[in-house]
Amino acid sequence: MSHQLISRSPHLLRLRNEGYNLDIKDGYLLVLDVPYVNAQRQVCKGVLVMALNLTADVAVTPSDHTAHFIGDRPCDSQGRPLEQIINNSNPNQLLSDLLVNHYFSAKPKAGNYADYYEKVSIYVSILSGQAQAIDKEVTAKTFAPYRSDVDETVFAYTDTASARAGIGAPTERFKGLKVAVVGLGGTGAYILDQVAKTPVAEIHLFDGDVLQQHNAFRYPGAVSFTDLQRGMKKVEYLKEKYGEMHRNITAHPCMITAGNVAELGAFDYVFLSVDNATVRNLVVKALRGTKTSLLDVGMGVHLVGDAQQVWGMCRVTTLTPEHHDHASRTMPLTENSAEDAYRSNIQIADLNALNAVLAVGTWKRLCGFYVDQVQADHFTYSTNLNEIGNSEERP
Repeated sequence: MSHQLISRSPHLLRLRNEGYNLDIKDGYLLVLDVPYVNAQRQVCKGVLVMALNLTADVAVTPSDHTAHFIGDRPCDSQGRPLEQIINNSNPNQLLSDLLVNHYFSAKPKAGNYADYYEKVSIYVSILSGQAQAIDKEVTAKTFAPYRSDVDETVFAYTDTASARAGIGAPTERFKGLKVAVVGLGGTGAYILDQVAKTPVAEIHLFDGDVLQQHNAFRYPGAVSFTDLQRGMKKVEYLKEKYGEMHRNITAHPCMITAGNVAELGAFDYVFLSVDNATVRNLVVKALRGTKTSLLDVGMGVHLVGDAQQVWGMCRVTTLTPEHHDHASRTMPLTENSAEDAYRSNIQIADLNALNAVLAVGTWKRLCGFYVDQVQADHFTYSTNLNEIGNSEERP
């Protein structure tokens, strides 16, 4: 995607056509082979790194005036540090394979750079100008050869949000994971909405139901009347919508049964969002002894007396290969009336969304993305108390 993105961005393409050696890595622009001077007055080559600001995979006006640098501490031709641009020299791991050494700040008189051509040109001029005072032949315009693109991302367009927020390294923890979402009602659809924005390798959707009008009022976004008329299965509709962002979504238009439940053992994580205790028990038994972690979500909703107010509760229970004995005491594994209120079709999209976000947050803690000082594998949220209760802490 690097070459395509550069080709679509006039200011980046101008830089490449003038001979700059450019690369793009997970939302960062890299300018390689930039000459600079170190403290020993040696001419060296370093790498400028800048967060990319994109719209529809086209580079637009840079969001700020700063840049990172890979190399020794850059100096002037006399070996004195370039204090006018060096903000700090603290190593910063932007990505697992992108460690920068210095942070620059060179603010133009206009307050911001008009485009990346201007920003790169000025930074390169500041660094290479000192090197050219020692060796007038050195240049950043090396006209280096570059390979044609090979798709290295699961996204249909570049994730610039992670680079912009500086969370590229923790986000990489999701790469390579295979995730399944079982049950694509309101909560399951919101789970997909969040997981599809991470670079997991594969997302598999399991549900045999047709998308109906009442589902639209519990789904993320706005389901069009035209889509409702198409009579699509939920998983097919969601694959079509979210496939515009994440390339590797697979729809399985079927329910989980004794005949196919073993397929779930092929995934790293399974989100279970069903209102059927028999299916839940089937999945729990099938995944015990596998390397798959299960995140089960559930809701209970009641109308309270004559007040006609709603009382709601959300639950997230996690079973990992190392910690799963609490299933029988924390999860409804047999049919009972506790689930009936949810089946009554009370439309509460906010609780669907909240239940999903709580589950995805738990998953991200399991992946090491978030700090987790509690490590609770079961928690509930109730609307009347506005509190989260944690239990079943991992040993």
